[in-house]
Amino acid sequence: MPQTPIDSLRDGRLLSLAIKDVRNHLRLSAREVAGRMNMGLRAYQHFEAGRNKPNLEYIHRFCEVTKSDLFALLGALMIGSPQFAWRTAENKLMTILMVGLGDYNETMGDRILDQDPRTFIIAVEAMFERLKRDADERDEEAKLWLEQGERTLRTKRPKPGR
Repeated sequence: MPQTPIDSLRDGRLLSLAIKDVRNHLRLSAREVAGRMNMGLRAYQHFEAGRNKPNLEYIHRFCEVTKSDLFALLGALMIGSPQFAWRTAENKLMTILMVGLGDYNETMGDRILDQDPRTFIIAVEAMFERLKRDADERDEEAKLWLEQGERTLRTKRPKPGR
């Protein structure tokens, strides 16, 4: 279904926010990024502000010079969250998912046609639940490790008056 002008404006605005968020997260100035992209500052500012239609070549160059995730920028548009682009810029979550999807497509070929959408939903839900659980467990492990380390340091500290 073709995009309405409102959808195009929304995408341009989301992309603009995502690009600016990634640049700011990396603590780069617009001038630095423009230079790395071999663009004039003014042209870069227009690109970052979303004043023109999204330019895939510029998006590729931006991701290359900032070492951020192209698929995360595009994913940020799809889920309506510019923050997603900088949150996953360095860990390459979306690139990892796309590589896995590419491998799956290559392996399965036309057999994908016979798979029930529920199978995909269950698999995706399970994957993200596992990621959330693992993150929570690591947070708890880190907290326990730090508490134990602090206790150990306190026992080794000289007592006052010695």
